[in-house]
Amino acid sequence: MKNSSINREPAVAGQFYPASAEKLQRDVETYFSEAVPQKYTNVRALISPHAGYVFSGGVAASAFNQLDENADYERIFLLASSHHYHFNGASVYCHGDFIMPYGREKVDTDFGKQLVASHSEIFTDNPAPHAREHSIEVQLPFLHYKLKKEYKIVPIVIGTSQPETCFEIASALKPYLSEKNLFVISTDFSHYPDYESAKIVDAATAKAILSNNPENLLDVLAKNQNRGIPNLLTCLCGWTSVLTLLYMTYNNPIYEYREVDYRNSGDAIYGNYREVVGYWAIVLIQEKEYNEYE
Repeated sequence: MKNSSINREPAVAGQFYPASAEKLQRDVETYFSEAVPQKYTNVRALISPHAGYVFSGGVAASAFNQLDENADYERIFLLASSHHYHFNGASVYCHGDFIMPYGREKVDTDFGKQLVASHSEIFTDNPAPHAREHSIEVQLPFLHYKLKKEYKIVPIVIGTSQPETCFEIASALKPYLSEKNLFVISTDFSHYPDYESAKIVDAATAKAILSNNPENLLDVLAKNQNRGIPNLLTCLCGWTSVLTLLYMTYNNPIYEYREVDYRNSGDAIYGNYREVVGYWAIVLIQEKEYNEYE
């Protein structure tokens, strides 16, 4: 019988992060040593940036630092919005593992295949959208460093730009938002405004996310885009991924979003203040058990 396993090779090692396992380990260790300490428990999801580590590595470490290092996750869902492909629905990688400089990140391929089979109207198993996509790959070294127990990942690249389709994706994934699993949402915030404008726009976007209201997020993104800020290309490049998470948590009082850390590329050693990219670390926490009679 032919083996159809296709491992996903690194796309941005040596560009966004070091290709050497030893250098990568040292760099990530440094980011964690300088990160915001753990402030929250019962983290169900986190929003983390996906730029080159010299720019966003510190904020990403602050996000992952909110996790319990001894957490025993059944699955870790990684949601990213495609930078290279536009297609209806989302692509679940279920053909093999993700190969990283330090080894393999095990993919729950059986679960991925089941997800695609049971929701074929919104999910595909086409591996092409994953091949060059960096926004999931760059999250993995932080997971690998932080978590001490074995886990499997479910990489999902969203190709749609339709909120209605994001709602359908959220409906399919919502049953898995629990203490058994973790969701990692990959996104940067404002792209290319000046330093001070970025801080204003990114604060407004973060506030919308903290409201746990998907329609509010869409409204604020539109308002931000219409402010007439020079060079503002987007306020939230992974907006479809964030929106999907908000559709999963909206109107559920047990969930709250909390800010952890913010910086933009102007704060980096190689940064400039004229055109920056914003980075937030935000976590979703479960405050209490759901009681339908409350």
